[in-house]
Amino acid sequence: MQLEATIHTLAKEVFGIQTLRPFQHVVIQRILELDRQSADHSGLLVTLPTGSGKSLCFMLPSLLVEGLTVIVYPLLSLMNDQVRRFTSKGIGCVAIQGGQTQELRKRLFDDLALQKCKVVITNAECMGQASVIAELARHRISLLVIDEAHTIVRWGEGFRPALAALGPLIAFLPIKQVLCFTATADDGVVEGLNHLIFTKHKPHVVRASSDRPNISYHVFRTLCKDHTLSTLLEYSLSRPAIVFCNTREGTHFACNAFLRSHPGIPCRYYHAGLDANQRKALEAWFENQKEGVLFSTNAFGMGVDKSNIRTVIHREVPGDALSYLQESGRAGRDGNHSRAVVLLDGTEKEGLAAVFSSTTACHRQSLLAELGEELEFCNGCDVCRHSVYTEREGEAALLRCIAVHPLHYSPSSLSALLSYKKAYNSFSRTLSGWTQKEVRSALHLLLAEGKVGTTKRHRRLFLRYEAYGQLLTSLHLYRMLKYGTKRTGKHTYKNVPYASPPVPSGETGATQAYTPSTETGFLMEEIVPVAHPR
Repeated sequence: MQLEATIHTLAKEVFGIQTLRPFQHVVIQRILELDRQSADHSGLLVTLPTGSGKSLCFMLPSLLVEGLTVIVYPLLSLMNDQVRRFTSKGIGCVAIQGGQTQELRKRLFDDLALQKCKVVITNAECMGQASVIAELARHRISLLVIDEAHTIVRWGEGFRPALAALGPLIAFLPIKQVLCFTATADDGVVEGLNHLIFTKHKPHVVRASSDRPNISYHVFRTLCKDHTLSTLLEYSLSRPAIVFCNTREGTHFACNAFLRSHPGIPCRYYHAGLDANQRKALEAWFENQKEGVLFSTNAFGMGVDKSNIRTVIHREVPGDALSYLQESGRAGRDGNHSRAVVLLDGTEKEGLAAVFSSTTACHRQSLLAELGEELEFCNGCDVCRHSVYTEREGEAALLRCIAVHPLHYSPSSLSALLSYKKAYNSFSRTLSGWTQKEVRSALHLLLAEGKVGTTKRHRRLFLRYEAYGQLLTSLHLYRMLKYGTKRTGKHTYKNVPYASPPVPSGETGATQAYTPSTETGFLMEEIVPVAHPR
């Protein structure tokens, strides 16, 4: 009872938390109870979803244990963020990171020797340095914490071998407890940690569901991802936002495309290729932005820690469910409703393409099933809300115009016509919300898919035979393209208008399904849990 009272007192007085969450209380109490035992214990693996307060589970015990608390992070941005957290609470800490001079390192080590601080924040590469190992070996280490522990397995055997090499260092140093924290961990990650970190004994596992009920999952099918990004992030209630891209170049190009369409919305790109000062400045910029958009690489975006992110968009399909739940979990850390969006253009074949392409299986249930977890209720996804839209934005308008005017337009002239703001003919302004570059990008995708063809000489567009079936599902087009009827046997082409009536801009796909009302706004929607049989 005395320990429990101490925990709640510290939580309230130091961290300003009135009530601990159930899993926080369980983890903190177990860590402190085991710290009082004379024998070292097997270790602890904690899996709590993003935004559930994992950091408190080792920040609070660091105030009560006798020895040092050493926290290992995979990213510099996470280290800097944790230093800010400890400093803001008046808790002394030192950060051991690359690029520090010998004089600075000596001052940091002197602070440890004089017991001015009991928390060390570092990364795997610095942990492997001889001087750091020698200094840590002089102290009793009560807690060794590895945050984002899934990276030990995912990155350790690839581009970050220092992560996989932490095991021998842990065995050498005088460590009482080893704690691994992560938001998602499938069986492969657990087995990998047992092999690389918990080499002597399997750890005690505290595992909560990876589900984030306040995040709804959505899929937007489109012919031009730049245009869809522009549409989704136009409304202020959908921001702040993160857009994940697979490559560094992708973040740069996507950010510039968005800036051209919305020069008034603050946006930046962020990846590991930027130097330390640039990254630090970007982190501070995004933290203070109320409506900013950050384009980030998938791996590096994990270092972004901002509580009020409303939308996370994946420009490309993620490779696996564990990574996707980690990345989409950047949204809604304040507990408010947020969106996780995946963009599909029909070219996706690998990764989670099957999960997000499905129009019948719950996205949330499918993602958790990949991690071996079950789901009782879905708090929001396209399938469970019956809001799946299978047509790609802009496709019907493009095919319709080419069908009515075969061999009449080139890709350049058609893109100019459809995006033209003024009335030229009935197809003018059909895609007035698009730029010419976005329309050309959509046409190139249709050409690559073989739905549309061009003549060799003048590159005039025509509709291939296979694409007519898609158009003939529309009664209006069926009548327009038909030159005779079985009832009369007479030609009816004189009654058929030369061009179809104009289609208002934004009447396609995702824009139609998710245009906000003046009352509710873009992101405000009713969440109705849908039960799933077990």
